[in-house]
Amino acid sequence: MTNVLEVPVVKYSRHEKTPVSETVAVEEPLEIYIDNEPLYMTMRLPGEETPLALGICFTDGVIQSMDDVDGANYCSDISANKINIYLSEAKRKKGPLPGKQKRFISYSSCGICGSDMIDDLTRSIERIEKTITVDFSELFPMQRMMVERQVAHRSTGGTHAASIFDGEGNFLSFAEDVGRHNALDKAIGKILLEGKIREAAIVHLSSRLSYEMVMKTARLRAEILTGVSAATSLAIQVAEAIGITLVGSLRDDRGNVFTHPERLIP
Repeated sequence: MTNVLEVPVVKYSRHEKTPVSETVAVEEPLEIYIDNEPLYMTMRLPGEETPLALGICFTDGVIQSMDDVDGANYCSDISANKINIYLSEAKRKKGPLPGKQKRFISYSSCGICGSDMIDDLTRSIERIEKTITVDFSELFPMQRMMVERQVAHRSTGGTHAASIFDGEGNFLSFAEDVGRHNALDKAIGKILLEGKIREAAIVHLSSRLSYEMVMKTARLRAEILTGVSAATSLAIQVAEAIGITLVGSLRDDRGNVFTHPERLIP
C-alpha cells in the first residue's frame, strides 16, 4: 500500500487558475486488536503497522516490553488496516486487560484542578533522573538526520516525524506519519522490536510539544524531548514534574529550554 497519492487540483494565482496534480499523504484507519479483541483505532500513514501497534500498546501501558508479546500479524481478512497483537502466556496470566482507560478522573463538582491533573498524569510514572549531558549544539545534527529521512514530507508537506537517539547521539529509529502521535509510537515500536528500548535517551519531533508527547517520552524513559515548534503549558508542567528536559522551537541553531536545563551544555 502506497503512502502518497497523486490527486488533481486547480491552483489559483491572482486571476489565473491552472489544473495540475498534487502529491498528498495517504491517510487510512488502523484497527489494533489484542488477542482478537478490539483495543484501539487510529488514522495513520500506511506502512509500519506492527511498530505502530506495538508503540501504542507500550505508551498506553498495555505492554511493558517485548516479553509481554507472543506475536503480531495482520488479521485473517488480509486487511492492511487491521492488526492483531498476541500477548505472551505470562502476560495473560496476570489477568484481563483493563482496556482503554479514561485519562482523567473527576475531582470535584467545580471541575478538574490543574495541579490534580498533573498528579494524575504522572502518578504511574517514576521520575526520570539525570544520567546524561549533551552539548546543546549536538542536538542539531540529530534533528537534521530526522529531516533528511522525511521522504513523504518532502513529497507532500503533510506528515510529521519522530527520531530516537541514545545518550551519545547515536541514531536508534525514525518514523513519519500523518499523525504526530503515530510517528512517535512507530519509532518507539521499532526499538521495541530491536530490543533497544533501554538505550533511548533523546527524542526529536517535527511537531509541537503537547503533554501527550511528553507522556509517551516518559514511558520510554528518555531524558530529552525536542520539537521544532512550541510547547504547551501542560507539556511544560508535566515535563518539569517528571524530570524531562523539554526543548521547543529547536531550529536555526536556536531553541527554548523550558525544563531541566542541567542536561544541556551551552
